Amino acid sequence: MTDNPLALTVIQLLDGITAAIIGVMTPLVIADVTKGTGRFNLAQGMFGTAIGVGATLSPTLSGLIVHHIGYPAGFLSLAAEGLAALMMVAIFLPETQQDHPS
Repeated sequence: MTDNPLALTVIQLLDGITAAIIGVMTPLVIADVTKGTGRFNLAQGMFGTAIGVGATLSPTLSGLIVHHIGYPAGFLSLAAEGLAALMMVAIFLPETQQDHPS
């Protein structure tokens, strides 16, 4: 939380850039992973559903954790979820770039 207009502007700018990058990269990665399978729309729908479920559950569960245990536990639970998501992407998302001979 901040009451500094400059800090708030920078935070909002970074949030917008991040949202734009995710909005562009998500369909590209889905297209790359599902190339030739005819499952692009299915995969994009599943991703959208996962985003919706996460957007619904995250504030609810985090709020419960903060209410019963405190802010540090709420922050740590969100950080752990982010780390788990990063690890799942690193382990399960295949590399799709083809090696090109130099």
